[in-house]
Amino acid sequence: MPLRINKRNAIYVFKRVLAVLFVAVIFLSFFFLPYYRPDRQLVWSFVWNIHAEIVPFVAILQFIFSFALIFFFLYLLRMRRALYREKEDLAAAITNLDVGFCRQTPGDQGAFLEANDGFLKMLDLSEKELFVFKPVDIHMSKESYGEFCELLNHRGTLIKELQLKKKNGSGVWAVVSAKAVRNERGELRYYEYITMDVSERKWMEEEMSSAYLRFEAVIQNTPNIAIQGFSLDGKILEWNHASELLYGYLKHEILGKRGEDFILRESDRMEFQQLFETMRQTGRPTPPREWKARTKNNKEITVYSSMFPILHNDKVIEIYCMDVDISDRVETESRLNEIKDKLESLALKDPLTEIYNFRYFRERLASEFERAKRTLQPLTIVMMDLDYFKSINDTYGHQYGDRVLKQVARFLKAELRTNDVVSRWGGEEFAIILPDTNRIDGLAVTNKILELFRTRSFGDVTNVIKLKCSMGIVSYPEDPLFSVEELIDAGEECIYRVKERGGDGVALYGHEIGVAEHNLDKMPEEDRKRFIDSVKQRLSFYAVRSERSILEAIYSLAKSIELRDRRTKEHCDRMVEYAEKIAQRMGMNEQEVDNVRRAAMLHDIGKLGISDAILLKPGKLTPEEYEIVKKHPVIGADIISVAGFLKDIVPYILCHHEHFDGKGYPRGLKGEEIPLGARIIAVVDVYEALTSDRPYHKAISKDEAIKILKEGLNTQFDARVVKVFLEIVE
Repeated sequence: MPLRINKRNAIYVFKRVLAVLFVAVIFLSFFFLPYYRPDRQLVWSFVWNIHAEIVPFVAILQFIFSFALIFFFLYLLRMRRALYREKEDLAAAITNLDVGFCRQTPGDQGAFLEANDGFLKMLDLSEKELFVFKPVDIHMSKESYGEFCELLNHRGTLIKELQLKKKNGSGVWAVVSAKAVRNERGELRYYEYITMDVSERKWMEEEMSSAYLRFEAVIQNTPNIAIQGFSLDGKILEWNHASELLYGYLKHEILGKRGEDFILRESDRMEFQQLFETMRQTGRPTPPREWKARTKNNKEITVYSSMFPILHNDKVIEIYCMDVDISDRVETESRLNEIKDKLESLALKDPLTEIYNFRYFRERLASEFERAKRTLQPLTIVMMDLDYFKSINDTYGHQYGDRVLKQVARFLKAELRTNDVVSRWGGEEFAIILPDTNRIDGLAVTNKILELFRTRSFGDVTNVIKLKCSMGIVSYPEDPLFSVEELIDAGEECIYRVKERGGDGVALYGHEIGVAEHNLDKMPEEDRKRFIDSVKQRLSFYAVRSERSILEAIYSLAKSIELRDRRTKEHCDRMVEYAEKIAQRMGMNEQEVDNVRRAAMLHDIGKLGISDAILLKPGKLTPEEYEIVKKHPVIGADIISVAGFLKDIVPYILCHHEHFDGKGYPRGLKGEEIPLGARIIAVVDVYEALTSDRPYHKAISKDEAIKILKEGLNTQFDARVVKVFLEIVE
């Protein structure tokens, strides 16, 4: 596409006419030759009119000149054609650019000589319309155009942003690269422009500038919040008026310097730099925190500071910090805490556990209840009672029980939130306030406490015990209760319901708990565990009675195993008989023999926690089923451990499946590490299992069983125990 050329220029037309006349004269000169007439007069005539003698020398010169002129003219035509092609190529290149191009003559009365389509499109003009306009007409400001031309004449080349005028009178911003073209004599011929539309960029720059001004105005005029901007090397770029008032440094005093060197204590500078570096690398803001800062006059203040990054293309370019002076609040809180501590130490603390007492609990509950109703926030209270705690006092003494209560109090305070209120309600009862906590979250807290109780040990070095507890949950506004007394009564009612179910559980107000039947095969795993725990609770109840009652309880539990497998009854009776005889022959005293007898009777009590589908399976157990069966010593020991009177037989029950070479279970003990009572029960248990019918095998003969025992000497069995046992059975 050619350039748009203004062909009405008079000089352009005159040059073309002269070129045509020059060519015509040269052509005609080829046919004229000089000659002398008879009167010796030199004349010119066409070649075909010459009748006289031609002047030889002049004719020769004429022909030479003619041929030289023709050759030179042809050369000029060739050069002109080459220049024309280059001009066409340049015009095509300029035309196809996305930018605009134009030439214009200088002066107020100047005119456009050439322009490409990009220039016409930028101004929304046609070719005809453009060449009617003067250059000054397409500029929004005549003054700026005049200054531009004056500066261009002076410099020769110039790049500048100008606002041009479109056809409809609206402005368009363009970057103009201009050149003043001069002839050989240095006279100005015309201007050449290359223009690029930057209206969108200009609009974005103006918007960004406006946004920055608004941002700057917000920062500078934000009261009571000191805002600082930091470069990535930690130097201050922004320092608002509130920062000047807070820290005492004027803006010109602090800009370009590292702020932490001026306002932070030396002990905090390293931590601040680490937080700053972390934010610079990750691009994530840090949690708000408090800093101890100092002002220009060395006054120490406490500020609540929040830091956040400014991102561009997911990269941190600046970091801002907002500080609020909380010195007065911190001082007030400190005084209030001192007063609070004094009050608590005087009247609101339990002297034994050093946690809040029931009086403080009532007052605080009333306050939290009113706050919950006023702010529409949830509130949950938990009432907790330690199960079978009386038996602990009876077994180990009240001094030991007090030590355990202190440990429980410390345990609860450590596991709960700092704003939760833990208090001793009385005796072995505790009460907990969980502010801003609904029923679901409260249930999660109590379940966590229950699980921790099951894994944590209490007591001292000599006597270590496990504790269970019953807990009740009451929540506002889920539960329709309208006074503090109703909340407390509801919590105690929940505890009573848990106690009825055997303890070691949680009850929600208005929700039932427990298991309806004791068929282990039909129970879910969670209910089976609850049933086992209820057995522990009943055994704990028996532990507070006389020795005779405890023995009755032991036989009662043994009966529960017999009911599941009739063959187990005779197995237990023979085991007790054999175990007692072995213990006597190995020199154990009367109390130790009695412990062995009881352990033999209860050694498989842990099978209460194993499903009948596994225990009575006729075929071989799968590896997964065998792993479940291997848990019964631990389950049995756990059941027995709740009765302090039976604590001495717990190791026998726990270790009666350990092997003498250390390859047994559950703890992998070996040799003398295994209690003697457990080694006795291990031998008798295997012998009885071999000589009795079981779901998974038929009974073998006495001789075959003895042979197997001998093969297990010093590997599975203690050789001394086997020797004594063989003396009894043979």
